[in-house]
Amino acid sequence: MTLSNPLAGFQTDRFMDRRHLWRVFRATNIYRLILAALLLAAFALDEQNRLFGKQEPRLFLSTAAVYMIVAMVAIAGSYWRRPHLSIQAHLQLLIDLTALTIMINASGGLSSSLNSLLIAAVAASAILLPLISALLAAAMGFFLLTASWLVDRWQAAETLVRLRREPDPWIDFWDGLSNTSDDWVRLGVLGCVLFIAAGLTHALAERARRGEALARQRTWELLEIAELNQGIIRHLQNGVVVVDAVGQVQLLNDTAREWLDIPDVAPGMPLHELSLPLAQRLELWLRQGNPDVSPFRPAEYRPELIPRFTRLSGHQAASILILLEDSDQTAAQLQQIKLAALGRLTAGIAHEIRNPLAAISHAVQLLEESTSASASDQRLAQIAHDNVKRANRIINDVLDLARRDRIKPERLALEPWLETFSEELLRSVDGPSPQWRQQVDPADLVVVFDPHQLRQVLWNLCANACQHGVRSDQIPRIELRAGRENSHGRPFVEVCDAGPGIAPENISHLFEPFFTTRAKGTGLGLYLARELCEANRAQLQYLPIAEGGSCFRINFAPTHSVSEKD
Repeated sequence: MTLSNPLAGFQTDRFMDRRHLWRVFRATNIYRLILAALLLAAFALDEQNRLFGKQEPRLFLSTAAVYMIVAMVAIAGSYWRRPHLSIQAHLQLLIDLTALTIMINASGGLSSSLNSLLIAAVAASAILLPLISALLAAAMGFFLLTASWLVDRWQAAETLVRLRREPDPWIDFWDGLSNTSDDWVRLGVLGCVLFIAAGLTHALAERARRGEALARQRTWELLEIAELNQGIIRHLQNGVVVVDAVGQVQLLNDTAREWLDIPDVAPGMPLHELSLPLAQRLELWLRQGNPDVSPFRPAEYRPELIPRFTRLSGHQAASILILLEDSDQTAAQLQQIKLAALGRLTAGIAHEIRNPLAAISHAVQLLEESTSASASDQRLAQIAHDNVKRANRIINDVLDLARRDRIKPERLALEPWLETFSEELLRSVDGPSPQWRQQVDPADLVVVFDPHQLRQVLWNLCANACQHGVRSDQIPRIELRAGRENSHGRPFVEVCDAGPGIAPENISHLFEPFFTTRAKGTGLGLYLARELCEANRAQLQYLPIAEGGSCFRINFAPTHSVSEKD
């Protein structure tokens, strides 16, 4: 499976807070709607012994119906989210307190069982509103309930006055207040419960919000770490494959996909369907536990890979991390370490060698120009002159290696650039001109490379093809092909000949420094060519041809990856 962005779809804290509060507001309104429906149903089913609305049935019925309609409108407003949540929550609180107080009064006042609904309304408002608003809601609920009870007492006093035909109801009103100690206790307890419910509910809601915010923050941090890890895995030079305990692929980075020649991977695909040699080596490692696993080559034009297996945790059901290393790169790194000190030393003394070499060359020229020199002396002088030139070529190659990091990559349109290169090469060939064939497909192929160093690499490869890629008594045939790989679209250039090819025992030593099969060769040409390719983020590899001949391919880095790094 491809690596995806872990942060994709993760909402910000403020956006999540708003969505959460709107969901809470919608849930409280659904509760109000169900409550109103239940009150209306209870009122309709119990007509004889009404538990609700026994004092003012019509008032109770109309208030419950309006309360139900308001709840439905509030639910619609929670989806529309207009007006602002704070405004809707305050309006709904006022409606709750007013409607519930009316229904409590219509059902018998303080003796009604609807008093607990007032506590629920204040607690619901404390979830959405600030603490000061929640406490004001508790105070307002207590005030409305007290006012309703006082109005009820006043109406009772007026009734007594009419029955006794007394002119002043205040005496009965005050007597009624002094004789209702139980109602005062109920009011006091209910007021305390309202304030406790408001404060406690707000504290719990605030604590829950802080916990949720902390959880989102930790989740965001973990997702950032996961994204960082995936970025590191994605840009690793080594291939990375993660499989579960049953061998299904969980993760695959771009390098592994390129090396294993896999265009895409579906989640949970078995490893043996992607790479049978890798699956076999994994099975062998699971059975024997031997960390030394033999390398394998997934395809003809792919590098030889060395797999390394590691369990991500100690238990047997843990996922397995597979690191794929390019054996050629590993060998090249070891070779670089061995040659680093030698290269610095050789580059340092190369300048010192040129002075006595120049003196020897000058003496040989004087000997050749001497009239008293015999034929044998002339032959010896020519041998000395040829070896001076050979030593000078070695010095120049060594100095080029010392200067290989001074690259200036450019975007090169290959077709016109190769046309110019071919004309220059054919004009400079000693001996018979080779049969030359050049092909660039697509014609607009572009690579990123230092043009001078690319010329040096191709010149070396074509010169080798002219010298070695020819059979006896035949004209050299050289084919220069450029294109893109079918699987990953990386541009390449191939230099192929129709010669006898390279002996199998010499293939593994081709790019080693000072390896040559010619008496007059320096053995640094292919080594220098490969070093220049690697300095430009390209790869040089040898491809044997079954029909005979040799082929060297330069695999250029994708243009986008080079530009990103530059």
